[in-house]
Amino acid sequence: MKSLVTLKSSKDFLEAKKGLFYRSRSFLLQAFEVKNSNEIKVGYTVSKQNGNAVVRNKIKRRLRVLANTVLANYGIKKWNYVIIGKKNAMVEDFEKLENEMLTALKKIHR
Repeated sequence: MKSLVTLKSSKDFLEAKKGLFYRSRSFLLQAFEVKNSNEIKVGYTVSKQNGNAVVRNKIKRRLRVLANTVLANYGIKKWNYVIIGKKNAMVEDFEKLENEMLTALKKIHR
């Protein structure tokens, strides 16, 4: 299992906008390759459209657990990922979220 590093700079989030993406029912996964890195980096964001701060933080917590279970095992080193959460992330059961993430990774890295 690889360890994940959290993206913090807005420059990385803006860079992810220019990269590859996959839109699912529960989230949008953006990804881009970084040449001079040897780790998997992940950023999380949820817009205010999805609810108040409590709801947004719950969505982010679910996405963090999802990234730690799926991206840590199937993510590729030297890639940065940004997960943009949607309201459906709270509704879907966790197994469906995992399947959506696996599908997203397969589509991005094909």
